[in-house]
Amino acid sequence: MRMQGRAMRAVLTTGLVALAAFGCTGSPTPEPTTSATPDRSAPPSPSATPTSAPTQGMTAPPERPDAMATPNADGAAAAASYFISLFPYVHATGDFTEWDALSAPGCQFCSGVRSDVVEVRGRGNRTLSSAEVLSASGLEIEANRWYSATLHVSIGPSTEVDPQDAPVREHPAEDRAIDVVMTWSDGWQIDEIGPAATTES
Repeated sequence: MRMQGRAMRAVLTTGLVALAAFGCTGSPTPEPTTSATPDRSAPPSPSATPTSAPTQGMTAPPERPDAMATPNADGAAAAASYFISLFPYVHATGDFTEWDALSAPGCQFCSGVRSDVVEVRGRGNRTLSSAEVLSASGLEIEANRWYSATLHVSIGPSTEVDPQDAPVREHPAEDRAIDVVMTWSDGWQIDEIGPAATTES
């Protein structure tokens, strides 16, 4: 049974990240009303994983990394990186096969990106963009069940183009540090994505 709702979102200290804005739709990102942090009296050590290469103008989905097959910290980092690498692909093609396969039903970020892509494609347009995971580290919260990953993501400039590939709208490049909340149950599910937690000194 996949963990969703308040318990899993407790690993985020703030609400949804504005990554959906990279789609250039201009749609606002919902603001959270609460925040919390998990009880980590004996926190496990995070594990780093190789980063993904930039993806731009993709006509085929990126390949799943082998590390995704394992429910551990490295697998969580690999799965989170792969999910983010799908971002330019779904915007360019409107193919949600892999995106939907990894999205938990309650993931607001996941459904928000999907809605933005559908809106753009409803105008007959598509969005060309790039995404590169500069660093990724995974964290095992409960073995074989709950995980999180922290990613530093570089999003290149994106352009919404019409059917003739004429530019309609542009969005500047930006970098983001994000937390990805995940569940393992015979495969990965992305429960939510939000801004990376900051540690107060």
